[in-house]
Amino acid sequence: MSEEIKKTRRPRRTKKGVEQDVLDAVTSVIEEVGFTKVTLKEIIQRAKIEASVFYRRYNKLDDLFDDYTRKYDYWFGSVSIMIPKNLNDEEAFKWIIQNLAKELYKNKIMQKILIWELCDENPVTRRTAVQRETLNTSLIQLLEQRFAGSGLDINVLTALTISGVYYLILHQHISKFCDVDFSTREGKKRLDKSLDQLVSLFFSEAKHQQEKRNIAQRLLDAGVSQDVIDMCIELK
Repeated sequence: MSEEIKKTRRPRRTKKGVEQDVLDAVTSVIEEVGFTKVTLKEIIQRAKIEASVFYRRYNKLDDLFDDYTRKYDYWFGSVSIMIPKNLNDEEAFKWIIQNLAKELYKNKIMQKILIWELCDENPVTRRTAVQRETLNTSLIQLLEQRFAGSGLDINVLTALTISGVYYLILHQHISKFCDVDFSTREGKKRLDKSLDQLVSLFFSEAKHQQEKRNIAQRLLDAGVSQDVIDMCIELK
């Protein structure tokens, strides 16, 4: 008596399941070869789907990359939702910068995104950078208001702080930087503490400049000439 051999059929996947399989396939390829060598053929094979299934969801590979980078980019996360409530301006700025570092350390895909942007200028990397900058606008506008008249170029200082975090973490496995090994637990702690100190310096300097302006105004109200005030108090 012959036995009937039944073929095992893979359970039908939901739309959400297919989309997750595609994202997982992209992640596995990126982790192995980086963004620049990702191909549609490889994604389809790893996700175990037909090309027609892919094209029902995305017009082209760049559309998939757009969705993917939004998923893994720190700034594309809902920072306004994650940030603790009732923080003052200084505490909020520290929280954002310090959590950027913590997130980037553990998020290998985000690291790949940043490296991809630096190594390959294309429509997707440009859009990703522009979208990140757009989402960063509200933070910068708040900082501009907070530091108005302080003499501090908070836009450039923030750019230096964020880019410094990016570089030190992306560079961590190459070598030490200024004799600090940022790949170690000790190096990470030192970075976190220094970011806290750096932001404190920004706000301390802004407060110092405001105090000098207040003194200058009181002297002016008391009849001291502006020339004398300018000689005694240097305002930035």
